[in-house]
Amino acid sequence: MDRVQFYTYGSDKKDELDFISRFPFDNRHDFVADADTRGVAVKMTVCNERCDKGVRRDVSLTLIDMTVRCETVTTRVKVNIRKDGFKDVYACLPSETAGLQGGHTYKLVVCDETEAETLTESVIHFFDIDTMGHPSEWYKVCDGGIRPAWKDYLYKSLNTGDEHDYYVRFNLMVSESGLWHQAIMPELEMRLYYPDGTYIKDYFKEPRCYDPKDYKKNCWSVEYLFETIADINGVFYAELLCMEYPIAGFVFDTLSATNIQGSWYGNEITPIDEYTPECANARINKYLPDRNNNELSTETYDLDSAIDRFLVSELNKSDDEAPADSREKDTGPGDTAEEPAPKETDLPVSLEHLTGLQSVKEKLTVYERVVRFNKMRQEKGLPVSSTPLHAMFLGSPGTGKTTVVKLMGDMLHRAGVLSKGHVVVRERATLLGQNYNSESEKTLAAIEEAQGGILFIDEAYQLYQPDDSRDPGKFVIETLLTALADESNRDWMLVLAGYPDEMKRMSDMNPGFKSRIPDSNIYTFDDFTEVELMEIAERYLARNGYTLTPDAQDALSTRLKSDYSMRDRNFGNARHVVNMIQTEILPSMAVRVIDEGLCDDVSLTEIQKADIPAPVVRPVSPRQRVGFAV
Repeated sequence: MDRVQFYTYGSDKKDELDFISRFPFDNRHDFVADADTRGVAVKMTVCNERCDKGVRRDVSLTLIDMTVRCETVTTRVKVNIRKDGFKDVYACLPSETAGLQGGHTYKLVVCDETEAETLTESVIHFFDIDTMGHPSEWYKVCDGGIRPAWKDYLYKSLNTGDEHDYYVRFNLMVSESGLWHQAIMPELEMRLYYPDGTYIKDYFKEPRCYDPKDYKKNCWSVEYLFETIADINGVFYAELLCMEYPIAGFVFDTLSATNIQGSWYGNEITPIDEYTPECANARINKYLPDRNNNELSTETYDLDSAIDRFLVSELNKSDDEAPADSREKDTGPGDTAEEPAPKETDLPVSLEHLTGLQSVKEKLTVYERVVRFNKMRQEKGLPVSSTPLHAMFLGSPGTGKTTVVKLMGDMLHRAGVLSKGHVVVRERATLLGQNYNSESEKTLAAIEEAQGGILFIDEAYQLYQPDDSRDPGKFVIETLLTALADESNRDWMLVLAGYPDEMKRMSDMNPGFKSRIPDSNIYTFDDFTEVELMEIAERYLARNGYTLTPDAQDALSTRLKSDYSMRDRNFGNARHVVNMIQTEILPSMAVRVIDEGLCDDVSLTEIQKADIPAPVVRPVSPRQRVGFAV
């Protein structure tokens, strides 16, 4: 037995299997029971695993009412399958025989009567529309968006670059109808319309609370996984339905020039009456007209700035003197000369103030000594050997690469190697042009803006797409290699950053990078340990005027140890810590303080154990059911 699918029907043609075979069967398990329900149709996909001959079997289908624990109806069908073949088998369970009732749970047991063997069991639920109201009113959708598999916050649109896993997510509340008192939450159907308007994915899931506290606050979520495909990119439409009734929908763009953080809500998340690609494009142009500009999301900047501030101690500075975000605005090459050189107070203090990163510190310390040594020889009029400038940073997100590149810019400016020392940040989305083969113009503009400082390209491996001969990223790489070969221009530095394996493949396939970036200038940023993650969290909280009770400190340490033990290659490191503090711990603390009517200084600054999210339990994948064998 490969799978079993259900569909309810309201026609009296319950005995005509040809009529039933035309039903739009899918993977739903929840249905509405009302006066129009005439029965349940069943579609079974059966396979013969024997390759020597066909088989004939008598198969029974028994429907059991699990609510009152009694058998309601049994029907039998004959199955004939050729050798090593598949066959769709249909059956119907009429309501007057099965006694289908709203609010009841049923189990379908499929047995091979010839071999006296149970083939499969499936559970379905029926909901009483008379007592619960219309399905479109069962849930109230608050907001929605897409999120990368390695991040916890939502985006309105993303530039995906290449194939990655993402989630479409809807946050919702249970309405005040009878649904709130149901032991089983009705599943929700999610559809994803691709840019060509023809490909639809269906998912059926029950909403869930990701934190026990969310249940009390009536905060539920449902999300489903999808993978971006290089050949199918553009404006998508995600729709949420309950019992086939659309209740919410939003559009998003996977070719946006920027990663636009935030969620869709209000009128932005109302379902489209009749979907077409033109409707989707019109909506995203209405609500997100600036998605194709070249400025990176300021919200993403804010997060990176927060990470920079707590990766270094800077304990002598007041809040008014907090370091400014040294990621420069995308102002264009014409404004470069007006940018002032970075001040000492605008940058991290020194390597010693960085949390963790021991191997990077050691390597950068040697590099710093070499630069200072060459400067001393130059001041004495002695010949100075050329020091390789360009570098590669290898590591996962949130390990301090942006912070270190700012330190490096300041260090090289002080040593007279770079005239300004500022940092210009780019990524694939901001280097690709609007027209094919125009990438060299944007790349040259970025190099021009970085003159006197550092051009930092994050996730640089996305520039290299070996499977696509027409990928425009190759023009960016060619332009960079041409600029690196120009020995007469040494008043700028290129730093490429990304995951180690991907960066190594890109370097191996582009020998020009290997010749210009020696091993001595390749820095490996290891993941922070659980102890270092706790240090980062405590430093961040202290800088922002919060304290931890001993119980809260233990709870936070336990949570971070759990997160560290379950980390994968996409673990956010420092980003993970600051995101958890900003989106979970502090909001939980705020709700507790306000609900309890507290306003004293201790309550406004002291984080308690109840504010710390519990460790996430690793999901256990269910065992796959063995197929139908005879």
